[in-house]
Order: sequence, then C-alpha cells, then structure tokens
Amino acid sequence: MGTLVEAAVQREDQHAETPWPMIIGYDADPHVVAVARKNITNAGLGDRITIKQRQLARLHPPTAEGILLTNPPYGERLSEKEAVKYLYRALGRLYRQNFSGWQLGFFTSNPDFADMLGVSWQERHRLYNGPLKCRLLTAASPGPFEESDEGMRRSLQDALQESDPALPAQDFANRLRKNCQRLFPWAEAHNITCFRIYDADIPEYNVAIDVYEQWVHVQEYEPPATVPSEKAEERFNQALQVIRQLLDVPHSQLFVKKRRKQRGNEQYQKRPDTAGKAKAGKLYEVREGGSRFLVNFTDYLDTGLFLDHRKTRALLAELADGKTFLNLFAYTGSATVYAAKGGAVSTQTVDLSEKYLVRAQANLSLNGFGGALHQFSEADCLQWLRSCRDQYGVIFVDPPTFSNSRHKNIVFDVQKDHPELLRLAMNLLTWDGALVFSTNYRKFQLDAELEEEFVVKEITAQTLPEDFQEKGKIHRCWRFRHHSDEE
Repeated sequence: MGTLVEAAVQREDQHAETPWPMIIGYDADPHVVAVARKNITNAGLGDRITIKQRQLARLHPPTAEGILLTNPPYGERLSEKEAVKYLYRALGRLYRQNFSGWQLGFFTSNPDFADMLGVSWQERHRLYNGPLKCRLLTAASPGPFEESDEGMRRSLQDALQESDPALPAQDFANRLRKNCQRLFPWAEAHNITCFRIYDADIPEYNVAIDVYEQWVHVQEYEPPATVPSEKAEERFNQALQVIRQLLDVPHSQLFVKKRRKQRGNEQYQKRPDTAGKAKAGKLYEVREGGSRFLVNFTDYLDTGLFLDHRKTRALLAELADGKTFLNLFAYTGSATVYAAKGGAVSTQTVDLSEKYLVRAQANLSLNGFGGALHQFSEADCLQWLRSCRDQYGVIFVDPPTFSNSRHKNIVFDVQKDHPELLRLAMNLLTWDGALVFSTNYRKFQLDAELEEEFVVKEITAQTLPEDFQEKGKIHRCWRFRHHSDEE
C-alpha cells in the first residue's frame, strides 16, 4: 500500500505545475448554484472551478475552443417532458449558433430527444446516473452557423402573384393584393414574419388572413343572419381560390377555420372537427421580436400567438428589464417570453388552463429560459391574487371578455370583474412598478374610480401594430402606476 501512495504522491508532484484548463459551470437555479459552490469549496477546488448562475439563453463561449458538457433536465412528469423537448431544441440551436470550434458532450436519460438538438453525433456511450439508464453523446465542432431557411426567409414580395382575371371575386383579389403590396415591404423592413394582411376589409368577404412565416392562416367570421348560408359559403370558397392563387401557397401550408360567436371559454377549447386529422396537434415554430413561439393552426380557434399584441409584448420587454414580472391570464406565455428575454430577473405565469401552461413552459424552454426563477401556476387569477403575498415590478393583465369554467365553478366577466381584478393586482405592484391592462371587449368602459385611485394612462394607440390600425381598436390598453408622494 505504501508503494502505491508514494507513487501517487510522486505523480502529483510531477504534474503540480501543469496548468489547469478553465472550468466554468452554469445553472439557472440560484439554490443549485449555491450548493455546487459549497461542494467545490469543500473539495478544495474553489480556485480551480467557477460556478455561475445563468440562463441557457445567455450562454456564450468564454474562449474560441473548448468542450461543452451538459446534463440537462430529463423531465419526470408529462408536462415537464414537453418543456424539456424544446429546451433540447434551444440547446442545439445555441450550440450551433454560438459554439463554433467547441466539442459537445450531451448526457441524458432521454436519448429519443437527442435529435431535437439538430446535431450530428459522432459517438454514443451507455452510462448510468444512479439507477437511470443514460447515454453520453458526443459531437465535434458544429462549424459556422447557418440557419435553415425552410421557407422562413423567402421574400414575401417575390411570392406575390399577379391576379388572374379569370378568378371570381376580383374586388376581393384587388384589395388583398393592395394590402400585400403595402404590408409585405413593411414587414420585411422590420423583420416581422407573422402579421395580418386582411381583416374583413370588404364585408362580403368576411375573413381574416394572417401570415405566419411560410404558412397562411384563414378564418371566416360568422356571416350575418341576413346572408343565406349558401351565399356565404360561395363567397368563402371564392376567397380561398384568390388566396391560393395570389399568395402562391400550397395546400399543406394553408389552414382554414370557420369562426363562430363563442360562449364562455369555447374560444380556448379544442375544435371538435380536428379529431383524426393528420395535422391535428402539430406545433409549428415561428419567430417574433427575436424570440420563437409554438403555434397550433388546427386544434383551436386561436393559434397561441395574438398578433395584435406584438407591440404590447415589446413594451413589456422594455419595462421588465431588471424587474420581477407577473403574467395573469397568461394563455401560452408569449408575454412571459418577452419579459424574460428583456431581462426580467424572475417571472410568474398564471392561467386556469393546464394545457396552455404546458405550452407556456414549452415556449419559455424553446427560448432557453426555465428553472426556479420562472414559475407557473394553474389557478383562477382572482383567487390566486387574493392569496399571493409577493411583489412584482411589472404586471401584465390580459383577461378574456368572458369565461366560464364548468368544472371549477368559476365565472369571469371583464366589465363586471375588472375593478376588483385590477385593485388586487395593484396590491402586488411595487411602488415604482408598472401594470399593463388590456382587453379586446369593444364595449369596455374602465371604472372611473380606478383613475382616481391610481395613475392611469390609456396607451392603445401605442400598442396597435401597423397591420391592425385600419381595423380600429382591436384591443384597448392602459398603463397603471401608483401615485407618488409628490402627486
């Protein structure tokens, strides 16, 4: 035994002057970072290894070359697995984009998700993490980053076709083409790839048309009772003919829905006509404001990304820098993504729907955010506000006009309930914070007493994007602050 110890000491002495490589560890959870630092100090390696708290989205290589080793979350529950899947996609994109010249070692118990990274694996090793069967996958340097187009960067202006005079509905075709000639250059100049190009401009052709990257989303509004159903169907089919020809869009990239007046929370329920369809349940990745979002064109009336709130989300990103952020009636969490990207120190996302919170977590993961600083709560927002004792620097409140949850016996009416809702939310707002409130209820009237209790400013004009301005006030928006001592 003595000989072995002496040999080990001799080897240690021989390599005592060998320089250590730079070793840096990262985790999104501040508690985990504190534990890791304590362990490293106890091991006597405090001067050799550095541990930092950082989100994946903020990760950049400290040197031109190196080895990136990662053991990302596995996802134990079904909702976590969905988020983990898109976290892996974000990891792969960031590695390919930022780590040219670096090797990658990827340790996971979900090897089926490894393809989400979009990396060519050179070696695969079978290992264990305790009782868990795992894989260690390795990849060489990804080389210079080139984003796959997949039609995303196709010039919209180049895709626009000349109108076919043989087609019906020439007045609709002329209006749609005129809109495209105005909006396509504007969208390309501002790097906007998801926007509206037509919204019932001509009453006879009562449809809304949205472009999402290379996909086109068409919704027919419910026709007035004075219009026979056969005539409405004929006009709708004529509009579809024009859309396919003018935008040169294949059937696989065109999604069509019939929008009817909703009752309760039907707007957020799964459409009954999607069962068994090939595209049902599929999520498509689109970009907005430097972030990425998952949209569903088939299963629900709304895709998961409200395009009229593009500028509202950008405003929230500016306000949230260095602040804590609360998102109420959060839907798929797009505002939370903007806040995190804008520099929010933490976020809290609240919605009554489990399925939309799962999508919200996936959206955050897709952009490289997650962990203990980004929390999600499945709850009625009014009840949650009554029990919450935390404070937030920025709060976003975007409730539905009306919702009725039969299973949870909860009814919400924005006109009737907004005074209590906003007072409860303002109780959680820091004295120097800002609350943004929005509604798409066209007959909405803000309670006058709120304007006396708080500093209230309507910012609707500031939040309406170019592609929605001709439609009028598709939503209304206010900014709330507390009165200062000087006022």
